[in-house]
Amino acid sequence: MAPRRVLITGGTGVVGRSLAFGFAKRGWEVIVTSRRQERADSLAKELNKITTHENYGLSWEGNIDSPPTDLTNLLHEKALQPHCLINNARSQENLELNIDGQPTISNWFQEFHLGVVVAYELAMQLTAEMPCRLENIINIASIYGIVASNRNLYSDNVIQSSIHYGVCKAALIHLTKELSVRMAKKGINVNAISYGGVEGRVGKDFLERYKNLCPQGRMLAEEDIAGPALFLSSPEAKGITGHNLVVDGGWSVW
Repeated sequence: MAPRRVLITGGTGVVGRSLAFGFAKRGWEVIVTSRRQERADSLAKELNKITTHENYGLSWEGNIDSPPTDLTNLLHEKALQPHCLINNARSQENLELNIDGQPTISNWFQEFHLGVVVAYELAMQLTAEMPCRLENIINIASIYGIVASNRNLYSDNVIQSSIHYGVCKAALIHLTKELSVRMAKKGINVNAISYGGVEGRVGKDFLERYKNLCPQGRMLAEEDIAGPALFLSSPEAKGITGHNLVVDGGWSVW
């Protein structure tokens, strides 16, 4: 039997890599996208070492100049229709703000385009294709899509706490609900996961502040990432759609 296939956009970052390895270890065939082909190829080679089937790395910018049709056409050409789509792509460069900490109009447009519009267009295009094998869509959101940023976490909250990020994640959560209604009759479940902060990208001082503000007293580890997505893409979660699964160690409780 051929393995099930997952498409993870933005697959070479911390969250994307954790998802890719988690799915590969469970026997899924993994397709990852990255803005840089060499990074996508490198990850695919790593995944191929732990599985008996082929995994794929694709280069895709995901911006206005590189619309979702570029990616869906490539998938069609290679006969790589996914069973699960994970919308995870975003640009870290878009978090670089002016000295006053205010996002520019360009920051807003780029964040919303990649984080919300592309997620919508990919979902619509993949479900319009024949054959359509898609069973699940998982949108990677954030705790900052459900609560405002805690100003006590940041040493420079004007620069480090970007308002456009959380607003766009909130929009992505609502998109999840809207798509779940539209996809229900097609037998496709649409859910979101709002992760808390993940270790590995912060300094010691930030980590200590985070621990003091979180009920579990810790940031998420990389091994915390894949499990929730694997559950939502499993037969056991067939009755769950339109849901935002919060995985944050209790951060949003307070």
